[in-house]
Amino acid sequence: MSNRWLGRVRLAIVTAAAVAVAGVAPRSAAAQSGGFVVVVNASNPATSISKGDLSKLFTKKARSWPGGTAAMPVDLAAGNPVRDAFTEKVHGKSTRAIGSYWQQQIFSGREVPPPERKSDDEVLDYVRSNPGAVGYVASGTRLGGGVKTLTVTD
Repeated sequence: MSNRWLGRVRLAIVTAAAVAVAGVAPRSAAAQSGGFVVVVNASNPATSISKGDLSKLFTKKARSWPGGTAAMPVDLAAGNPVRDAFTEKVHGKSTRAIGSYWQQQIFSGREVPPPERKSDDEVLDYVRSNPGAVGYVASGTRLGGGVKTLTVTD
């Protein structure tokens, strides 16, 4: 078997899995209305970020905050309706399209996607523990100490 053939088979399998995962979760009313907030570690001096810059952090096209701290984005798990809302609003693309982007990055050996966490609480724990972290949680989630919200601008 050639490497080219194996690469095509891998791409087909991963694409099929991404398509299957992307469409399984029902959309909550909060997710449909864009009900999420962007959170960073409380030590981060930023107070706002543009959608474009936030998208660059999550696609790893930008690797650090303006002060030089390494950016550490974290996603909610695939299929989460809040992730779908974030992806559509911030990246201007579907979750499926972003999944395809990451598959291309992985197969080309360029980059891996941000880590995923199963719940808002797990995202908040990750952000609290990492000074350069940035994540998002459902609107109305109790944030607690160690994190703050960022205003997202157009």
